[in-house]
Amino acid sequence: MKILPLKGYNSLKALNSFHTLLLGLKMLPAYIMEDYETFFKSFNEKSEEVKEKLVREAVLFVQLQEEEVESLVGFATDKNGIPYSKANMKNLGPGELHEIITQVCMEIGKIKISILTNDEKKKLPNGQ
Repeated sequence: MKILPLKGYNSLKALNSFHTLLLGLKMLPAYIMEDYETFFKSFNEKSEEVKEKLVREAVLFVQLQEEEVESLVGFATDKNGIPYSKANMKNLGPGELHEIITQVCMEIGKIKISILTNDEKKKLPNGQ
């Protein structure tokens, strides 16, 4: 499997689906006491191995809408290099979907996006 470049409008949909998974994970009893900002910050500070474990947990327990699954799976290719789509996605089993979604989410997790503007960052006590 190859992960395609995360570009275009569909990459934004995939990013939103990734955050839906993380928010759903945060709502599980083990993480419910943390606010989302703290949860997300702690997620970003973890090793890649721990992040993958958390993403795998999220994929197991958080139900995504079909469109959200399609947005994630569409950034992976099959063994012949053909990108997955709604048409060929229906032939995938749960284990295959789980693996594809996990790997695409791991790539999405490398994207650094801040909800703070640069001016807001400068006003922070530590100037991040």
